[in-house]
Amino acid sequence: MDEVRDDDSPCGPWPVDLTCCPGWPEDPADWQPEHHLAVEIATDVLWRLTGGRYGLCEELIRPCRTACSSGRGGALAWGAGGLLAPTLGPGGRWTNGGGCGCRSGCSCRPLCAIDLPGPVHEVLEVRLSGHVLPVSAWTVHRVPAGGRLVRTDGGCWPDCQDMTRPDTDPDTMSVRYLMGREVPAAGRRAAGQLACEVFKQCTRASGCALPAGVKTVTREGVSYEIVPPGDWPETLRMHLPQVWAWVQLAAPRPGATRPALYSLDLPGPPLAARYRPGGRP
Repeated sequence: MDEVRDDDSPCGPWPVDLTCCPGWPEDPADWQPEHHLAVEIATDVLWRLTGGRYGLCEELIRPCRTACSSGRGGALAWGAGGLLAPTLGPGGRWTNGGGCGCRSGCSCRPLCAIDLPGPVHEVLEVRLSGHVLPVSAWTVHRVPAGGRLVRTDGGCWPDCQDMTRPDTDPDTMSVRYLMGREVPAAGRRAAGQLACEVFKQCTRASGCALPAGVKTVTREGVSYEIVPPGDWPETLRMHLPQVWAWVQLAAPRPGATRPALYSLDLPGPPLAARYRPGGRP
């Protein structure tokens, strides 16, 4: 069953670089439950300390067109609400807009476009009336607030769709894409180092850099201690300086999230319009 996306946790385990963890199986198929759990814990800790800046989430959205008079240029949007995009218009008038569905903007001719919440890493699939469009029929323009899916085959996106039907039926449309920022190489190395130490602590192996924990967690029949005394920033600073150095580089204020501006006058997006396919149970 598809799961509504939880914005308070990472979408899934980060890719990890385990070069500095000898003895860890290279093939994830050979990992024990403790290996998978250690990677999940390392991901959760670093995701929170870096303010959720990294990690790719698979999104499936059902776009619907906004009115041309709404200030968004008539571009298709995935739902109501969201980040505002201030634009300086004619006569020095500021509007919260974006998109080029009904006006040309900086283009020599009007664009048929869909505004996607971002950052947009990669569009995986576009469905129209149940059929997958070839990649030659569209392209993605990167914009500061996300991405813009532009029709390039001479056609245009529909003005509306039947939201009561699945996206495999006629008169529907959906876009499936990866949203977020890819974990950089230094982040993958940091996650691998932390996962390695969490695994050692879980299995009580010798040479663990983390101090003894006090909180017991049981999952899938495996019980172990994962929380060191004090807090994670202090623990990493004292015991895993290489990991802490990357956290400080990625987030000078560990744990702080990026500021965002939302309109209280616009309703939030319906949960049914945005979810992660194949989510965790």
